[in-house]
Parts: sequence; structure tokens; C-alpha cells
Amino acid sequence: MEIFRKILLYINLLSLDVVFGAMAGMLFFSDLLEVNIAGSVYFLLGLAVWSIYTLDHLMDARGAIGKPQSPRHQLHQKYHRVLSALVICCILIGAFLFFRLTEMEFIRTLGILLGVVTVFWMGFLKIAGPKYSWLKEISTALIYVLGISFAPIAKVDFELIDISVYVFAFVYFLAALVNLLMLSYQDAEVDQKDGFGSVLVLIPKTALKNLIIVLGLTGIGVLVVFSAILPSYYHISSMILGLIIGYHLILFFSKNQSKDQIRRKSEALFLLPFLLLLL
Repeated sequence: MEIFRKILLYINLLSLDVVFGAMAGMLFFSDLLEVNIAGSVYFLLGLAVWSIYTLDHLMDARGAIGKPQSPRHQLHQKYHRVLSALVICCILIGAFLFFRLTEMEFIRTLGILLGVVTVFWMGFLKIAGPKYSWLKEISTALIYVLGISFAPIAKVDFELIDISVYVFAFVYFLAALVNLLMLSYQDAEVDQKDGFGSVLVLIPKTALKNLIIVLGLTGIGVLVVFSAILPSYYHISSMILGLIIGYHLILFFSKNQSKDQIRRKSEALFLLPFLLLLL
């Protein structure tokens, strides 16, 4: 049992749960649009997500004031050489497959554009420092949703995409944003000691708490309305997103969960779209 707990811990510290969550998100939009996405696209998405998140954690660990407070940044600081080498390998392998595989042609232009924007934006946030760090949660949630949805959307003629797909993308953005804001809320003291900025440079912690509640309830409200007016085909998608957001709010108000438990469970919630494989 202890070995199992350690495995789950390292899966979380190395952001592998985020990687699988992103793949589940792509499956969500593929099911919504009724398109088939090649396994290689899922694999490249995983490489891209892991490389971006790990690179961000490595830069944070490097820029921390003294020894980082969080176990994640401690791990990335301790094994920075190994993880840096793995990131470089993932980028090289990903780039090779992206330009060589024929099944990547339909997303090549959009993929390059999104990748360039993401790299430049990450660089800007690092250079700008804490003053603009409040943009990190919003932009990360936006890039995350764009990353998991653009391949399924690119498979369909834009004129044929129903407005409901964009509404689901918006609610998915709210779910990702609630997740990131929750983590910033619970890590406020640790981030301050390490010298990291967050949305808390813009608003106080009490206002952030209210914002999380409002965003969560907004997402659930949209899904309730959608469930009432849309065909039953969309009900499962609404239910999955509702569970993701709803349980985030339950975790947020939980008094008997540690910060690590909340982090692991909140990240694991984004694996729920894998349930679509059973249908």
C-alpha cells in the first residue's frame, strides 16, 4: 500500500496526472464532435503537456528564494539535470514525429502557431516577474483548453461546428481555471516564501475565494441550462463536466483533506472523460 501511495505521489509531482488529464480532455472533445483522433496525436499532446509543465516547474525551482517549499519544486530542483535532459528529448522526439507523421498534417499549422505563442507567453511571464503573474492562471487555463480541443475541432468544417461545442469549451476553461485558482489559493503562503507570484498579487485571498465559488457555480449553472435545452446526446458530456467542477467545489470547502490530497484529487478529476471509453 505504501508503494502504491509513493507511485501516486510521484505521478502527481511529475505532472503525469496532468498529462493523462489532457489526453482525456482531447477524448472529451473528440466524442463531442464525433471524430476519431489518431493515437499518435494523443501521444504528442502528452509529450507537449509534460514538456511545458516540467519546464515551467524547472524554471520555478531555479528561481525560488533558497530551498523551495513545495515537494514538487524540491524534486525538480534536486533532479534538474535529469529532468532537463528528458524535456529536451521529449521536445526533439515530439518535433520529429510532428513533422514526419502524415496524420499530423491537419494540425501542423495550428500546432506550430499554438506552440510558438505558448513558448513566447511563458517567456514573457517569467521576464515580467510577479507584477504580471496574475495572468498565469488565466492564460494557462486558456492554452490548456485550446491544446486539448484544437485537434478535434480541426477535424471538422468550422461552419458545421455547433455553438454548443464552444459553450462546452468555455465551461471546460472554467473548470481548468477553478482548478488553478484553487491551487493558488491553497499554496499562497508557500508561493510567497518562494517568491512566486499568482493572481493574489491582484486581489486578496478572500476575494479569490469568492471568485472560485462564482466561477464554479457559473459553470454548473450553464451546464444545468444546457441539459434542459440540448438533446440527450449532450447529457453525458454535461454530467462529466458538472462532476469535475462540482467536486472541485466540494474539495475546496473540505476541512479534513490535506493540501496534497486536494491537489491530487483535483488533478485526477480531469481523468473523468476517460469514462467515455466505456460507452
